[in-house]
Amino acid sequence: MKKGFLGPIKKENQSQKENDTKEEEKTTVKILETPKPTGAIPKVRDVPGKKRRRTRSMGSSLSPSPGRGFFVPGYNAGGSSSSMSLSELMDASKGMKGLTNMALAHEIAVDKNFSLTKIQPENEIEKQIKEIMQKAFWDLLKEQLESEPPVYTQAMTLFTEIKAMLYSILLPQHEKLKEKIEGILDIEVIQQQIDAEVLEFDKYAGYILGLMGILCAPVRDDQIAALKQMTEIVPLFKGIMETLEMMKLDMANFTIQTVRGTIEKESKDYERKKFQEFLDTQDDGLGTTREWLIRHAPTQDEIDDPKYKKLLGARILNEAYMEILEWDDYHNLPETLVMDAKRIYALRDKVERASVSTAVILLSFSNLNAFIIPMDSQRVKETVKQHADILLQDFFEDADLLKILPSVAAQVVKDVNDYLTEKNRPVLGDELVKNLTEQLESLEDPNQRIRDLLQKRIVDFCKQLISSTNKSVPQLPPGLTICKNDLGAIAGQFLKLVNYNKEVFGEFYNDIIENHCLFKVEA
Repeated sequence: MKKGFLGPIKKENQSQKENDTKEEEKTTVKILETPKPTGAIPKVRDVPGKKRRRTRSMGSSLSPSPGRGFFVPGYNAGGSSSSMSLSELMDASKGMKGLTNMALAHEIAVDKNFSLTKIQPENEIEKQIKEIMQKAFWDLLKEQLESEPPVYTQAMTLFTEIKAMLYSILLPQHEKLKEKIEGILDIEVIQQQIDAEVLEFDKYAGYILGLMGILCAPVRDDQIAALKQMTEIVPLFKGIMETLEMMKLDMANFTIQTVRGTIEKESKDYERKKFQEFLDTQDDGLGTTREWLIRHAPTQDEIDDPKYKKLLGARILNEAYMEILEWDDYHNLPETLVMDAKRIYALRDKVERASVSTAVILLSFSNLNAFIIPMDSQRVKETVKQHADILLQDFFEDADLLKILPSVAAQVVKDVNDYLTEKNRPVLGDELVKNLTEQLESLEDPNQRIRDLLQKRIVDFCKQLISSTNKSVPQLPPGLTICKNDLGAIAGQFLKLVNYNKEVFGEFYNDIIENHCLFKVEA
């Protein structure tokens, strides 16, 4: 969590300095409004002070989800109204479409577990509306087919959609299958059969299932076989539509896996190119990025000292990256990190949860060690941490802890009492439970000493990792052994994000650092 934003240091006037030599070293701090970006923005220095309590971040990626019917992890649902083909992905045009494709390429490249999933209704009302509309469609189809004579207007709509879905599953080399689909689901021929009253509607289900059996992944074979055993027409076609939706998703994810290597190889140059195209349309497309880097600019003395000169550029960028782990929502994310917004907020939340969770263990066992047999200590700690981590999953802002920490305290007491009962020992006394609960509830304050210290150690560990010139892993900081798995996950994700971001946007950062951080313009 970032400390409160403070304005630049303002020195006392000259007359005060002359009257009192002690005043020469003193400064007063005034809180100012955020300076607007200019050519060379002065460094805004943080002064030691209390952290603000963080409120829930509403930030998210600005890129829309790039596919109809699919949800792209890391992005909001919605967006483009048409499907995105792979050729569109790698041959993006300027404008929103180009930015959307860049976002998708970025997501595939940085997330090895990336996959598309079906969009789900956002709330219960939307879910109910969708169910009502679908039920109305199938009820009307059943009613029309059972009427005398049968009516096929709904059936024609269904055939048209099935044909389009089958086409969407095909790869470019599937020319013969495309011809086969066209021959079986020729809408004009079907209409002629309807007009001549010779349409055998149920037989078309068999033709369609045959095509699906050719196109589907092995994982769908059992579903196709089950559909072939169905005799009721409307449930059968309903099952066909549901299976086709899953097949579309299978094919999309198969295509992503097939070209993942190519995307990872070319995505950095691709993103850099698309970002430059974005900058070409803006008056100042790097204003927030510049402010971000300038917040970490060195002092004039450091700039003038030759022994620091070669190290300052890397130090500025590394310190700027460290801000990510404690991102203060007072600031907008840099333009170069917007696509990683959800990843950044998730990392920040993991850092906060890890520090609180570890603080729970340290505080608890500083009070309870005397009650635990030394050889059992690690096992009990792991049990307590596992349960605390589950409760802390709902921790997104400091106010959440007001409700969560009392439950955490109760769970710690229960876990320890269960252990003591197992060992035929008396349970914890009321006074001890009361004191322990009060101490654990104090962790709601981000400035609580133990919580703050642990969070600093987590952040410092990550800083050593991205600043190191060799591949050795820094030594685990004191007190963090119990959360080493959490720390490893945080550090690994952070390192990958930083390294990728440096490779894509390094030249933009170097230009800003050289011209705005290391080159000072006199006011």
